[in-house]
Amino acid sequence: MATLKVTIKEELVLNGKDMGNENFLSISGVNSAEHKILSVGDTDQTILLFAASGSPAAGTYIDDTLKHLRLTNLDTQYYTQLRIVDSASSNQYYVKLEPGETFILGNSKTYADATGTSHTGTISNIDAVYAKAESGQTCEIEMFIATT
Repeated sequence: MATLKVTIKEELVLNGKDMGNENFLSISGVNSAEHKILSVGDTDQTILLFAASGSPAAGTYIDDTLKHLRLTNLDTQYYTQLRIVDSASSNQYYVKLEPGETFILGNSKTYADATGTSHTGTISNIDAVYAKAESGQTCEIEMFIATT
């Protein structure tokens, strides 16, 4: 097993004052990683699936094995939309990635409330991640995933 080292860094000088910051995270227990570029059109496309058990397969990972997921919109003009789904509770949430933006997850757990009225729901496993580009466009998404 290996240790993944993640650095998140902001650089900003505002009115002569350095407002930047840098955070480091070491994630132990990683024994598998994938890095790929995905081309997505303007209709929902499955980019990741999670299963309760079984053997991992291309694009499918076993629940509770996700250590780090990074999805970056590589397009320079158009946004990409991510849809994160928890089928067990029929809930989902959306993330809009503008050009160059990144979305990071450290595990495969979620809670989404369809009504927006509760904050005490049960956190459960993500079942799927879908992506689609802005209407009429095709975008590339960079995916890096590390699992146990």
